[in-house]
Amino acid sequence: MEPHKTGLKPTCREVHRLVSEGMDRDLSFIERTRMRLHLMVCDACTRFNGQMSLLRTAMHRFPDDSPPPLDDDEHAEHPHT
Repeated sequence: MEPHKTGLKPTCREVHRLVSEGMDRDLSFIERTRMRLHLMVCDACTRFNGQMSLLRTAMHRFPDDSPPPLDDDEHAEHPHT
């Protein structure tokens, strides 16, 4: 095991990795606990965590590439489109 992962308080680099990985998978209890302890004392990582959450939320709200379906009313108003 790497030395920075054996202590209770992870490094900022490890927290950034955990924040990113936590977007794709469930973190273990120990990973979540270590990350939360670090976030309690590190404003920079707390901001990073918030920014990642904001980006994830924005991407989920971003429309996909497919065109929206036409409503019957819309089609009647523009018969040539």
